[in-house]
Amino acid sequence: MVGNAGLFLGLLLVTRALGPTGRGTVAFITVTALVTAWIARLGVTEATIVFAAQRPSARPVLLSNILVFATGAALAGAALVCGSLLLLPGARPPGVGEAELAILGLSILAAGLADAGYRFLLGCSRFREHALITITTSWIYPLAIAIFWAAFGLTVAQAALIWAATQGLRALLVFSVGRREGGFGRPSRPLLGESIVFGLRAWIGTLADSLNFRIDQILIALIASEATLGIYVVAVNLSEVLLYLPGAAAMALLPLVAGSEPERRLDRTLRTFRSAWLLTLASVLAAAVVVPPLLPLVFGTPFEASVKPFLLLLPGAIGFVAMGVFSNALVASSYPSLSSVAPLISFVLGVTLDVVLIPPFGASGAAAAASVSVLAGGATALAIYRARVPFRLRDLVLPRAGDLELLRAVAAPLLRVHVARRSAS
Repeated sequence: MVGNAGLFLGLLLVTRALGPTGRGTVAFITVTALVTAWIARLGVTEATIVFAAQRPSARPVLLSNILVFATGAALAGAALVCGSLLLLPGARPPGVGEAELAILGLSILAAGLADAGYRFLLGCSRFREHALITITTSWIYPLAIAIFWAAFGLTVAQAALIWAATQGLRALLVFSVGRREGGFGRPSRPLLGESIVFGLRAWIGTLADSLNFRIDQILIALIASEATLGIYVVAVNLSEVLLYLPGAAAMALLPLVAGSEPERRLDRTLRTFRSAWLLTLASVLAAAVVVPPLLPLVFGTPFEASVKPFLLLLPGAIGFVAMGVFSNALVASSYPSLSSVAPLISFVLGVTLDVVLIPPFGASGAAAAASVSVLAGGATALAIYRARVPFRLRDLVLPRAGDLELLRAVAAPLLRVHVARRSAS
């Protein structure tokens, strides 16, 4: 959460410096980089999480495998995407020239390696180290943006290059920490093949899940305009703040359940969902009241148009909790193929609604499509998990002992700050 706060500040500075059109061009570069890296990984990173949690002795080999595979896959993806956009200039937004395409290639490589190293640390349950890396690199980003803006005047190319450099630094740090799990082993082709076979079954779902949160931005740039994308991406950045904690809980659940005894998996899954759902609902209600009047004051008057898309995105947060928790629980319970169904349904529905709603309604149409598709995906993931691991529906919402551990973990530091301030006064 602290790391994403730094990233959010950086995005705020970029938005203020470049306006809707420039912000939209930067978003096109970064989102295309992330989407390409997600497609190129072919599920190997998802398999690495499960295998690293279940096979500690194989971690050095897994680390080497994921480094070699991620590098090759990202380079191939960068060559394909950047080469296609270079040969077909009409297929890219007007603000993306040859310099921006070169930065896009670097961004794809950096994003692919950062994601691969992160997944390995996740499988090893090194949450603290990853949090420290995220905090450090995410706050370097706004600092660099502020320096360039003050010294030279910020451009689209500079903002995108700083983002790529931040991703590269993150990749270097996560792999450095990963070496503590026994160093780098000799790459194993059979283990890589096993990772691909296992991962491909989960990759379709995780890819669809990731694309569902980003593909609409690319579609807006192609169907509408970079300015419309700039308006929409501000609403997305704000609404995603509500997803930080439930997203972290859902990802942490994957190695936890994968390494648990079968009889404990259901209890841990439902406990995670109840805690994350309750906290997310409270956050959504608070955001609906607090954010609309503040948004144009913080980002500037041109972004007053972001208020409506922001409000339309809020209901999707509940669907995000359900889809994240139950899809990851299916992967951890050795049902990787079934984990793909809900994100795939959500993705197909989202793209269909985007094509229908973006032309007449712009950013608001994309926001409505996103919420409807994620809610549908959440309901599907819940239904599939319950079909495999039966439980009573009331167990989803009725609190039990230990459910408030997540809420206490969030509230404790805030309470300490409040007490300290009262004591000082």
